[in-house]
Amino acid sequence: MNKKALAAALITAVAMMSTTPAFADDLNLVFECDKTEGFVIGYSNGYWGNTWRAQMVEDFETRANEYKEAGIIADIMISNTNNDPTEQLNQINAMIDSGVDAIIIDAVSPTTIKSAVEKAQHEGILVVVSNDPAYYEGTICVCGDNYTWQKIQVEWLVDQLDGAGEIVEIDGVAGNSADTLRVQANKDVLANYPDIKVLAAAPGGWSETEAQALMTTFLSSYEKIDAVLEQDVMGEGVIKAYENAGKDLPIMTGDYTKAFLTKWSQLPDLNSIGVSYAPGNSVPGLDVAVRLLQGKTVKPEVLVPNPMDESKVNAIMVEPPYVVTKDGDDSAEWAQNLPETTQLISLEEALEIMADQSDTAALDGYPAQEVIDSYFE
Repeated sequence: MNKKALAAALITAVAMMSTTPAFADDLNLVFECDKTEGFVIGYSNGYWGNTWRAQMVEDFETRANEYKEAGIIADIMISNTNNDPTEQLNQINAMIDSGVDAIIIDAVSPTTIKSAVEKAQHEGILVVVSNDPAYYEGTICVCGDNYTWQKIQVEWLVDQLDGAGEIVEIDGVAGNSADTLRVQANKDVLANYPDIKVLAAAPGGWSETEAQALMTTFLSSYEKIDAVLEQDVMGEGVIKAYENAGKDLPIMTGDYTKAFLTKWSQLPDLNSIGVSYAPGNSVPGLDVAVRLLQGKTVKPEVLVPNPMDESKVNAIMVEPPYVVTKDGDDSAEWAQNLPETTQLISLEEALEIMADQSDTAALDGYPAQEVIDSYFE
């Protein structure tokens, strides 16, 4: 590891050197390493509470194995913790002590693991933030666009309500950066619709069981609920709560798991949407890390403001691969705002894509290698 050094070059003609990586709006990073293959890469996953995360790690392993077969990666180290920041801190420190070349981090608590990030950089280890956004000086963030993901759903819900109604919110894991951005998207969109009243909002922990219990409480507390604004992997819990209460399903944002999509297809009166927050978001973080280890340079125009600190320009945001509606109609006003790379498909098309997958699988996707190559000079 002592043979590694980092050099940050100003985009202008002025050059400067740094002992730690630096990504900023006026800098490129070149990670100088004494090899171009045979890397050892660590992956620290900070949440392990649902099948989505298992698929995310599986996607990472699939891509890593491709690199291993090509001889580019010699080995990977994967650690998982279930929302325990202290455990994650210890796991990252163990990776540093083992002598990895790079660590890709999906943080439980960005503040808790900051010391480990700084220790890794001091040891000449490349650090890439993956999936859930966080900002650390000298890192690049290759993360799912949580804000845009949630904004699509809220705009759809507002459209279905014609701008008026009483709703409840079921959020994710309180304090998680992804949940923070999604909740902010809810607030920003709904601020434009004073006739939509949020009766209650509470975290469902990205757990079907917790969401079902929470929705049951909402149903016993409020006589009228026009719509449910829930985050992913909790849709079936909401449906079960309504079914157990013997009440008609409302307008609701849904999921993109095969189980939910199948259930939706069996409920002709259910008005829902599935926006795929892809487990494959772990893959581009690995792809970018490999290219940086090989000495390639990120194009400055690729980097955008970090969603956790918009004064810092160090992020590559991964857009949702799919949006699913019953008929896949793209003529509605909300659909005109979809990201360029996001494909609107029908429920039938989504089920066709997932025909050979398990019920717990999420509608997935990640950028092709050619797309990742286009991020670099």
